[in-house]
Amino acid sequence: MAWSAWLVGLRQKTTMKTVFVSETSFAKAQATFEAINSTQVGFRFEPAPDDEKPLASLVREHRVQGFIADLAPYRGPLYEALGRGGVISRYGVGIDSIDRARAKKAGVTICNTPGVLDNAVAEHAVWMLGALARPVAKAYGEMHHGQWQPAQGIEVRGRHVTVLGCGRIGRALARKLGLGLDMIVTGYDILENPHFGEDGGISRYTNNLDKALGHADFVICLLPVLAATRHIANADFFSKMKPGARFINSARGALVDEPDLYDALVSGHLSGAALDVFECEPYQPVDPAKDLRELPQVILTPHIGSNTEESNAAMARTAAENIITCLTKGPKACPNRIP
Repeated sequence: MAWSAWLVGLRQKTTMKTVFVSETSFAKAQATFEAINSTQVGFRFEPAPDDEKPLASLVREHRVQGFIADLAPYRGPLYEALGRGGVISRYGVGIDSIDRARAKKAGVTICNTPGVLDNAVAEHAVWMLGALARPVAKAYGEMHHGQWQPAQGIEVRGRHVTVLGCGRIGRALARKLGLGLDMIVTGYDILENPHFGEDGGISRYTNNLDKALGHADFVICLLPVLAATRHIANADFFSKMKPGARFINSARGALVDEPDLYDALVSGHLSGAALDVFECEPYQPVDPAKDLRELPQVILTPHIGSNTEESNAAMARTAAENIITCLTKGPKACPNRIP
């Protein structure tokens, strides 16, 4: 019996496929990946460098066909290293860090993890809105420096908030703001769709950006990055927001022209902003003379909207399932495959 068990273990080791996981993603959900490794006999998930060149070298060396990618951009040798039949599963939703044309040419399937981070991102947007309404960050810093300066805030009940992007996260956020905080929620998206508000939260819907911006006390950006939306939040955009309004970006840094946002804040046209995502991450100002960290009315967090214990575990499981499904049953069997 002992020899039989040993032979079974040996066969499992020799037939096991290694899947590389971005070291950033692996660190976020190490316990989950280790749990998968302890129960999954056909695949083993191991951390690998985020940087593309050493990653591609390891992929070639170990003949790896699957990779779970975090936010680092992949524009070069990874696709050819994975080869036809390879799979990249994004640890998250956005795929702007992936070169889809290069992946298609190399025969590499792209997947993501939709749905599992919706609540985490929506909740974080609520916290940022609340911190802009009440001077939480400023008061926190002052208290830790021995100061007692009880600054006045505003109540959000009955105020107008526009959610730009009415996908799953946008609708989840609308429910929290509309049904939970009694705010008047306008949903904006590029599509004509009168049914966006049927699941609650959204008071009105429009695909006219000017109308969406003009009456809002808060504007929250949850749009995808496309050619049409890159730097959509620019000087013209901010000028259409009403004086004293507040801006929040919970989606992607490329949606915002950061120097234009700086100008809108310094001029006093906007009274505050909260950003979780940036053009350059870790954050570096696009224009060194316009550093958002220097403005007291700005709240900055280091891309933590989806970084919760629950969301990380769910993203890890889904990303792993994507790769296992694609490599055992074929890409068409994976419900999260990006066509």
